[in-house]
Amino acid sequence: MSGPLDELAEKIVRVSDIYAAHFDIDRSGDWPLLKLQEEVGELTQAYLTTTGRTRRPADEAARKQLALEMADALGMLLIMAKAEGIDIDQAMQDKWLHWLDRDSAVMEPSAVGEAGQS
Repeated sequence: MSGPLDELAEKIVRVSDIYAAHFDIDRSGDWPLLKLQEEVGELTQAYLTTTGRTRRPADEAARKQLALEMADALGMLLIMAKAEGIDIDQAMQDKWLHWLDRDSAVMEPSAVGEAGQS
């Protein structure tokens, strides 16, 4: 299944390929997971800044940085999905979007528990 996230992932992987070639980065093994972790750390720092929990001011520049760090984390997650052969569109359908297809807006407690598992 190819969908919008897979198409976005293809573009991001192309950018990552160019960057890796230019800077001679070895992206084998667990590199995607470790890089994702790094980006989530940077996202956390940006979030702390925008919520006034750092020495930096929570201004428009901080909001812009938060948005960029969200893009970095999402980009690395998509790169990891491609590296692992994961159909991220299907995974999102299976984990989240299937709830929109249900006949009833009321979810059974057991179903909610299963969907909320990580």
